[in-house]
Amino acid sequence: MDNIKIIYATGIDELSEKEKQLVDKLLNEYYVKIKRQLKNEFFLEFHIKEYKKTGERWLTKKKKFSVHVKINADKVYEADYGDWDLARTIHKVMNKLMNEIEHKTHSSNQH
Repeated sequence: MDNIKIIYATGIDELSEKEKQLVDKLLNEYYVKIKRQLKNEFFLEFHIKEYKKTGERWLTKKKKFSVHVKINADKVYEADYGDWDLARTIHKVMNKLMNEIEHKTHSSNQH
């Protein structure tokens, strides 16, 4: 999708190829849903950041991710979320974003 910009924070190049494919797959799925919801063109910025490995989780070598999503359309919509599981993080942040769009546009009342 040309209207999606993925920005990896410094040090995030440690994402595996599988994780990068997961990000692309989920963003493309949510892009279609949001396009249906907004009904016009928009630009989506997806910022992903990896927290420093600390504490007990560091011993298991798990990564903690923080995601911030911003949509520029007729209005600006934003959401952010952080979690240890990349897929869950993406799902949560995109659902928060879709809820914000729903709330601001009242699109459910238009049907």
